[in-house]
Amino acid sequence: MDNKDFITVSLNLKSERIRSLKTVHKNGRLYIYISLIPEYPDCEYCGGKVKIKEYKTVTINHLPFAGMPSTIIWKRTRYICKDCAKTFSEANPFGFDGFHQSYAVLDNIARSLHNINLTFRQIADMHNVSSTIIEAYADSFIRVPRMSLPENLGIDEIHSHMAKYGGAYLCVFVDNKNRTLNELLCDRSKRTLFRYFDKIPLSERSKVKYVTIDMWQPYKDTVLKYLPNAKIAVDPFHVIKHLTDSFESLRIMIMKRVALYSPSYYLLKHWRKLLLSDYELDNEPKYNGYFKCKLNYRDIFNMLLDISPQLKEAYYLKELYRYFNKNCNYEKAEEELSDIISEFERRDPGCYEDFIEMLKNWKDEIINSFERPYSDRKQSNALAESINQKLRILIDVSNGYANFERFRARAIYCLNDRIFYSLSGRLSHSNKRKGKLRGTYNKTNSNNS
Repeated sequence: MDNKDFITVSLNLKSERIRSLKTVHKNGRLYIYISLIPEYPDCEYCGGKVKIKEYKTVTINHLPFAGMPSTIIWKRTRYICKDCAKTFSEANPFGFDGFHQSYAVLDNIARSLHNINLTFRQIADMHNVSSTIIEAYADSFIRVPRMSLPENLGIDEIHSHMAKYGGAYLCVFVDNKNRTLNELLCDRSKRTLFRYFDKIPLSERSKVKYVTIDMWQPYKDTVLKYLPNAKIAVDPFHVIKHLTDSFESLRIMIMKRVALYSPSYYLLKHWRKLLLSDYELDNEPKYNGYFKCKLNYRDIFNMLLDISPQLKEAYYLKELYRYFNKNCNYEKAEEELSDIISEFERRDPGCYEDFIEMLKNWKDEIINSFERPYSDRKQSNALAESINQKLRILIDVSNGYANFERFRARAIYCLNDRIFYSLSGRLSHSNKRKGKLRGTYNKTNSNNS
């Protein structure tokens, strides 16, 4: 395929339509000069016969060739009707009238917006346009309506300065069954949640069977009010985090009580990982510079627990719950959780009071998390946490979004395969925030001052 044929294909034209085609390299850009064979269509206004009136030069940005930006210089025919004398231009095969980008460029821009790692500026530089134009295209081509509620709904939040009404978090809805982002709300307050669900018909809300949440009371209140058939499950990760934080508070308290730089201080400060994570303790002994002898992890672990009976008791209870969380099933969860609560109450070393209260207040929701309705997965907000990481990428690469509506549309477009772009010949929609109106003022004449 020669260069002319390659260019013809890229322009989506048949060779018989081209009257002349010439390319010129100038200042690092490829210019494609083209004119088309006149087709003499019927008049757009009266259907009469037409003749050529004149030619107009139209400039259109096109895709790069071998990394070199290209521009179409089109000699466009204008017709005049022999009957009504009205004029019009020949049909535009390269792009929408009024746009300076070809269909191929617009399509490529829309596809680039799907890449969560690209900023508006990067997309603009790739296509030799301004970032303002990219924002306008994003607002017009990516339209994200409210998605229907999923059968298995996950509700979480992400910290952002875009949150409204004095909040600090955006509310994130995910579809735990189909593994996609479902919705973003401007904050996580009960008022915003109630307002959102108020607009959804009961027939749709009744189809939600499961909801996974963290322990934020407005989420629970919203589900109880608006989702009558949904079982609420607490994300196990947040329960474990609450447990670990309680244990950590005791470790820090004990560390502050022992002598600075003592063996106990050294162990509690530098080997906390053995108390918090799963390690193979019977590893090959290694030389320890502090104790000046070879020790394996089990030696150090035993020394840690010997520091304080209180710490040893707290560790036992922590591991008791972790074992339950990892190995229990839904059928036994209620009975075993009741036993665990009793054991915590009986043996609490003084750091688990809030955790015990949490277990009691969220007992039903913790039990529900052990159900495995899809793909043998426990109910959790793991998907929501994963999607939150991608949302943070989108915020970070854009140096922080300020426009929530624009962020919502692009985020759902990137993270939900059910949303497609739609090229349009009119920029009919904008998510640009409205600025403050200018106030009135009196114009003064400097010559009179």
